Amino acid sequence: MEFLHDPIWWFATAVCAVTASMPSLMHSIGKTKLFTVTVLWLAGSATAILRSGLLPGLAVMAGSGLLGILLLAGSLIFSGIRSMPNQRFEER
Repeated sequence: MEFLHDPIWWFATAVCAVTASMPSLMHSIGKTKLFTVTVLWLAGSATAILRSGLLPGLAVMAGSGLLGILLLAGSLIFSGIRSMPNQRFEER
């Protein structure tokens, strides 16, 4: 577990986590933004894999991917909850 002492692994982990959470903060996700986010996430993941090995790199990919999915689902749920009262009053 020497990779835990490597600052570049921690930097790659932070880059992947921040990049994976970016779609949850965007109002609209276009193809260009999605491509940019994917390339940045893959670059951080590749850095972690090349610097620390396959298993720590896969841990970075799995952890940041799960974080991104959970934040995106949460933002979609909360934006739906906020818009529900507006839709209810607009139908009348």
